[in-house]
This record gives sequence, structure tokens and C-alpha cells, in this order.
Amino acid sequence: MKVSALIALFAAGGLAASAAAQQPPAPGGGAPPPRPPAGARPMRSPLPPPEPIEHVTRNVWKIFGGGGNTTVVVQKAGVVLVDTKMPGNGPAILGEVKKVSDKPVVLIINTHSHPDHLGSNDYIRDQYPNVQIVMNEGAKEEVLANKGYGPKLLPTETFKDTMTIGKGQDEIRLYHFGRGHTNGDTFVFFPAQHVLCMGDVMAWDMAPFLPAGGAAAIADEIDKLVAALRGKGVQYVIEGHGNVNTWAHLERFARFNRALIKAARLHYDRGDPPSAAVADLEKVPEFAPLLDHKIKQGLEYGNTPFARANMNVNVAYAEFAGEKIGFAVANGGPLPATDKHKGSNPADTAPPTPAQIAAETPRPKLPGV
Repeated sequence: MKVSALIALFAAGGLAASAAAQQPPAPGGGAPPPRPPAGARPMRSPLPPPEPIEHVTRNVWKIFGGGGNTTVVVQKAGVVLVDTKMPGNGPAILGEVKKVSDKPVVLIINTHSHPDHLGSNDYIRDQYPNVQIVMNEGAKEEVLANKGYGPKLLPTETFKDTMTIGKGQDEIRLYHFGRGHTNGDTFVFFPAQHVLCMGDVMAWDMAPFLPAGGAAAIADEIDKLVAALRGKGVQYVIEGHGNVNTWAHLERFARFNRALIKAARLHYDRGDPPSAAVADLEKVPEFAPLLDHKIKQGLEYGNTPFARANMNVNVAYAEFAGEKIGFAVANGGPLPATDKHKGSNPADTAPPTPAQIAAETPRPKLPGV
């Protein structure tokens, strides 16, 4: 599919279009958005197809495209996959895995409940009936609440806050620190390999997508993650989409999200428009890569870092005002002015133009920006 068609499909640069109809209920008791008919399968991926498998380090690889990143770890007993992309990508995932190992897939870990991260669980489960599928309790609840999901997408095991699987060179540690990108975010740490998988809490190397709100909550979530893993040897940070970054990038990312909330609160209280908060962030040199105006190749549906920062300030303003967080605002629609705050400039979160797409920069290769 052409990039221009993708942009139209992803209206304002959010997650996959199917995710728009498959979000968990908004926090605070809000009604869930409309769902597909009972028994319907999530749509097949309109995203660029999976690319050839890339080596990250030691026994760790990454498959880009077709939805979220799929991390591949070859262990003694078999292959571990972190996330399985949109529906229809199972054959491509397994084809790439075969390039690096003939071992069976024994474990799938899903970082959250969105279809571009668990959509091919069912296909892989059909090929390997004994595969273990693990996700957070909150993610399972979101899967069960979604009538468009089939039973083979469900986990075989869940965890609440932390979980350890395996030992020695094959040890895996799972962490959940509360609501952020979803209500069931999982961070996956492979200690012996020094690899951390972030899911969509960190994706595109820009401010995270907040379909369920949580501009302040996700800053707390990231701070807790950094505090828990500081000094634990993380060297490779695999984002939910796109990049492989470093621990230093993750720490910067945490500072950025905390600064975004503080700036949003300051300017909300002053009665300033949301753009004033982003202008403050632009004054901090280390945040420049997180406020870029460029489109990243293969990640065009993510919009620009600048637009994403504005989206999250808009979400923060709505939360400060006690207003319901609509998917449209989280996904790039302008924040309407109310008696509690000024509205946003639609241009700050508008979809990328053809000229921007034409000037897109190559996708960064390892180890990141």
C-alpha cells in the first residue's frame, strides 16, 4: 500500500486503524467505543509488511513492520517471541524466525492488548499448540472485553505486577507498573542479553500514544520502570515500533515525559494554549530529537514527534479539566476550547503532508538515534 493511502487510513497519525475500534474503555467509567460484530476478526494489517530479521545482540533479533516490532530470542528450549504484529503476519514472522533457528516457538509474551502486537498469536498457536502465551492481567481483561478478538489470542498465563520465567542465560523478567499506554502494559527484560522490550510505552522515539488517556499516569509508569531497572545492565531498549535505543535514551525519554506534564500543568494553570507547553520543551536541547518535525520511513502512520508531543499536551489539558479523553484528541484531533481551557491549533497535530512524506528520513538502524 502506498504511503499516502496509509496516511489517509491512519487519520492524524495514530496506531493501526483497527485499534481505533478496539481500544479498552476510557478510565473513569467511560463507555467503550463501538466494537466489531460478535465473532469478527480484527482487520488484516494495512501496514508495510515485515522486513527481514535484524540482529540486535547475541541470541536476540528484531522483526520490523506489519505492526509492532517482534523481538525474537533463541533460548535452549526454543524460541521466545515478544509480540506478534497484526493478524495475517504469522507466516512471515515464522519465516523470518526460521532464518536464525529451527527450534519451536515455546513462548509468546504480549506487551499489551492492541491488535498490532498480539494479532498473530492465533496462527502461531496453531503451528505450536503447546506454546505458552503470557500477558498482564489487565491486558487479558481488555482482550476478553473485545468481541472482535478470538479465543486463540488469549494468554495461557497472566501476571499482576512482576513475573520471572526461566533462569540463568534464559531468565526473563516481566514488569507492570500501572496504567499508561493501556491498562495492561508489560515491560520485558532479558538480563543476560541486556535487552529491554518497551511495547508502545516507547515507540517511534517520540511521546507515547495515549488512547485511554493517562498523560500523567504514563510519566509515572516510565519513572517507575527506570527506577526499577537502573543499574541492572540494560543496554538495548527495543521500542514497540521502529528503533532499538539505549538506556541513556530511555532515561532521557523519562525526563521528557515528566517535563511534558510539568509544562502542561504550568500553562494550563496560566490559561495559556497547549502549544505554550511544547514551546517550553523545545527550549531544552536534549529534547530536540523527541520534538522533530520529520516523518520516519516505515513509521509514517506515527506522525511526527512534534505532533505527538502536542497530542499528549492536549490529553493532559483535558485530564486537568476533568474532561473525558476522546480517541480523536489522543489521535491528533484538535482540543476544543472550553470554559476551562483554550483549544489547540489544529496544525500542531495535523497529519503529515505529502511534502513531509516525500522528505521522510531513513529508518534508523541499530543501536538507535
